[in-house]
Amino acid sequence: MTRPMSIELVNEYGAHAVCVKVENSSVLLEADEVDAMIEHLSFIRASMRPEVPKVPSRTHQYVIEMDPCWHAERNPLFDGAVLFLRHTGLGWAGFAIPQASLLKLNEVLSNHAGASMEAAGLERSPMLPN
Repeated sequence: MTRPMSIELVNEYGAHAVCVKVENSSVLLEADEVDAMIEHLSFIRASMRPEVPKVPSRTHQYVIEMDPCWHAERNPLFDGAVLFLRHTGLGWAGFAIPQASLLKLNEVLSNHAGASMEAAGLERSPMLPN
């Protein structure tokens, strides 16, 4: 049985909040509480079935973050890198990428960068693979 639920952004006393209503109950959540709820829901979703598909859908309209902030670092306990990407609505997400995947990611992104440069009429960098 599903219950009617609504979620809306409100401006309670000058500060933004989210009002979540389920039937006759409601709660106001501030930004840090919304962040905590998103993080908690992501942990729950990770254990649910069916799992998130391994390949993005060609028909779903994803929210795309333009020029996201990112941070990469090596972890001495892991052969590869940890990559963090920032989404303005979802926050920071970290990904531990093993060495073999790093090499493939480097190749794919280098090819995209090279194709973009060629499309713009710029000379291909000798650092990029052909």
